[in-house]
Amino acid sequence: MVYQIAGMKRYPWFLALVSCAAAGQQASSRAEPQPKAAVAPSASPSASASPSPSAVERPGKRLTIPEARRYMLALINRDRASQGLRPVELDEGPPTAAGQAHAEDMAHLGYLGHWGSDGSVPEQRHTQAGGADMVLENASCFVDEAVRTLDAAPTIDPAQIERAESQFFDEVPPNDGHRKNILKPAHTKVGIGIAQPVSTATEIAVPCFAQEFTDNYGTYAPVPKRAKVGAMLHVEGTLDPRAKPTGVGVARVPAPKPLTPAELNKRRSYPVPKPFQMYWAPGFVTPVPLKIDGSRFSIDVPLSDKGQPGLYEVSVWAKIDGATEHTMVGLRTIFVD
Repeated sequence: MVYQIAGMKRYPWFLALVSCAAAGQQASSRAEPQPKAAVAPSASPSASASPSPSAVERPGKRLTIPEARRYMLALINRDRASQGLRPVELDEGPPTAAGQAHAEDMAHLGYLGHWGSDGSVPEQRHTQAGGADMVLENASCFVDEAVRTLDAAPTIDPAQIERAESQFFDEVPPNDGHRKNILKPAHTKVGIGIAQPVSTATEIAVPCFAQEFTDNYGTYAPVPKRAKVGAMLHVEGTLDPRAKPTGVGVARVPAPKPLTPAELNKRRSYPVPKPFQMYWAPGFVTPVPLKIDGSRFSIDVPLSDKGQPGLYEVSVWAKIDGATEHTMVGLRTIFVD
């Protein structure tokens, strides 16, 4: 849809969603447990921890990028509160850096998706920005594939922020991936990227958004950015009291390659890659047992999916708040050649 205003036009506006489809192997009586698809416990937070939804007053002026992020955060937390969920915090570190880079890429090239023009995927961009937690992305932008100059210091119409959040949150099943992402109980933080082209004599610029929801439940020892096929990787970390470590997974996808806007616009939902190998605690069928000492865990695993190079993804799994489900709480990428 193109909006006509006083002889000017707004860019077409569309949405994309992300979904996490990582899953483990089938479970048996003494087999490895079956992790769910990166979902949080189904139990609701206690009444004392559940905020009450309240109206968010619209600002009376156009907003700078930092102000726009805070306004979108308020709308996200209003929507989470409407379902009795705890608020998320704005993380202006890796999640916002990754989201900002992606929003700028989409707005500059006129595409929408979760792959970047360099072929990157959300967890890769988050890792490269310094992140280590599980990340899920919502994105909105236009898809006309026209190259535009970005405004270095844009001001954002609050109505456009409301519109984007409403389009995310007001989805209905079965096409409600954005809404489910906003309402994932395990989320603790969010990064927000906002980019807007320069307005011209014939076009009124509208912003593009990237919401990067993260699940912050621990601290992890660094992993290398690059490694060789077959190299042993040391994975170690400490989870906070809300999360009990249960497993480490390794997945692989082909190495990213640059994509054209036309190719990017053909892609929509993004599934987090399924681990080709899961490693569990002693007592379960596992190639190498995960060492667990209270909240601490460690393991050495080989980076080899039948000797193939690519982008390897190392995940950390846990049970949150006493739940029975195994939830992905950490996710990092490594280039393996």
